[in-house]
Amino acid sequence: MIRPPVSETGRVALKAQAGAAFRAGNLAAAQIILKRYVCLFSEDGAGYANLLAVARRRTVAISSLADLTRYALFADPDNSGPLVALLTACAEMRVPVPDRAAGFLARYDTDTEVTLAHAICLHGQRGARVAAVRVRRTLVFHPAEARLYVQAGKSLQGDDDSDAETAFLHALCCAEPQGREFAEAALNLAALRHAAGALGDAVSLYRASLRADPTAIDARANLAAALVDCGEPAAAEQTLRRTLVEKPQHWDALWLSSLLRIGEGDVTGGYRAHHVRWTEPHAEARTLELAALPLWLGQDPNGVRIFVWGDFGVGDEIVFSPLAAWLAGRGAAVVLEMDPRLVSLAQRSFPDVTVVPRGGSQVELGDFDFHAPSALLARFYARDGGRKALLPLRADPKRVSTFRKNLVEFGPGPKIGFSWGGGGKRTSWSKSTELTDWTGLLDTPDVTFVSLQYDVAKSGEGAGDWPRNLHPAPLEDLRNDLDGLAALITALDATVSISGVNAHMAGALRRPGFVLLPRSPLWFWGRKAPRTGWYPTLQLFRRADSGWGGPIAALTQAVRRFLTG
Repeated sequence: MIRPPVSETGRVALKAQAGAAFRAGNLAAAQIILKRYVCLFSEDGAGYANLLAVARRRTVAISSLADLTRYALFADPDNSGPLVALLTACAEMRVPVPDRAAGFLARYDTDTEVTLAHAICLHGQRGARVAAVRVRRTLVFHPAEARLYVQAGKSLQGDDDSDAETAFLHALCCAEPQGREFAEAALNLAALRHAAGALGDAVSLYRASLRADPTAIDARANLAAALVDCGEPAAAEQTLRRTLVEKPQHWDALWLSSLLRIGEGDVTGGYRAHHVRWTEPHAEARTLELAALPLWLGQDPNGVRIFVWGDFGVGDEIVFSPLAAWLAGRGAAVVLEMDPRLVSLAQRSFPDVTVVPRGGSQVELGDFDFHAPSALLARFYARDGGRKALLPLRADPKRVSTFRKNLVEFGPGPKIGFSWGGGGKRTSWSKSTELTDWTGLLDTPDVTFVSLQYDVAKSGEGAGDWPRNLHPAPLEDLRNDLDGLAALITALDATVSISGVNAHMAGALRRPGFVLLPRSPLWFWGRKAPRTGWYPTLQLFRRADSGWGGPIAALTQAVRRFLTG
């Protein structure tokens, strides 16, 4: 039976029916109507493109999407939109482009939209470098296309590639100063400069991004974070207030504002938004992996089984781990997950808590009623008044005794542990010093300093002129043998350190310590006080804008008073 031709009126009517079904959210009906439409009007590439758009939303198999893309491109080869849609779907599904459609890629090799979508797809499948090469191939034909430079930079940025900065700089040169591409390039370049510690550049670039796009709330929140790192908390608070006026539920701004207020001593107000990091997590957050368990938010813990886990680095795990014991003391059955290097130390210190290594197989979420990141427990400890003293860490007494015997061999006089640098890629610039900055301290007579610097060879190689009275630690692996590090710090008379693992360990062990802090330390160090309630035996020396000289000199004097006291 031969179908009679459909009039133009019928064509318009089918389009209208499909559009009405789509707008009503009835994707199944829209798909049926569009299938009829492409059968009747197979020469209309727009019909296939619309059917492809609906099929994507219905999570149709990628092979079917590839077929629809082919039909659309055959019908209307000048419209690359269907290929862009397919590439976007491949990126979302994290699958390669099907062979049946891959042949079209070369035909649209110079198409900017196809290149951008293909680069995103390649990045997920084959890495940043391959994606960047794809973009550069198209840049030969469009050397002033800012969007291509932005995409190349974003691809390389995730791999910490230095070429990312170059790509964003090219984008800034090509983009309109008030355009979207300029704002995006400035924002991404600011993030790179921020991570590298070039705070002046970062602040200027964040502000340039905001001038190009004043509605960019994320750029304003990032600017506040950079101002915090610059030691300008008042300016950061003002920026955060504006951010939260425009978007009261901007979780990053709420979190940063919370940390600023706690650091300033406003425990009551600061902890109000402290939970948002975990109640409103980002896409890659560990909280989402534990979504089968409710988050513990201060309910009566008596008789409740709670899985406690660390959400930050080793130092943060050390400072917050005693809160698991505090929670167990309130009647909860607590399992604490920690970095494997800390397990034996924590289990010895907190006998009422079961401590397991992160990445192990001992934990079954079905065994628990709640989960809680250890840092979140600080909120409820503060609500409880912080009256109950937290348990200290306890080093292995046998290893302590052994280290004390080893240290005697270094000669008479006090033995002080010393580390001057360290931290992760994003923090070392803000808190590390040079060994030469400490000449005044290391010239202290009749004192033996013991290097706790794990990234310097035991002989002192790589540390410049090795001071005469700075001895290598009598511990083979300072980085990984943290139980041994705890014993060594216990055996020492005191510890001098930047705000790294050694400082945390000395404070948690309740040993005397002298800690050099950057301009904007993490919130638990506070903002101004010479002590912190988390580590009552530590004295804190804070950097001001004038550099390290002043606080190091003050620290040196405090060490000498300690030694003569």
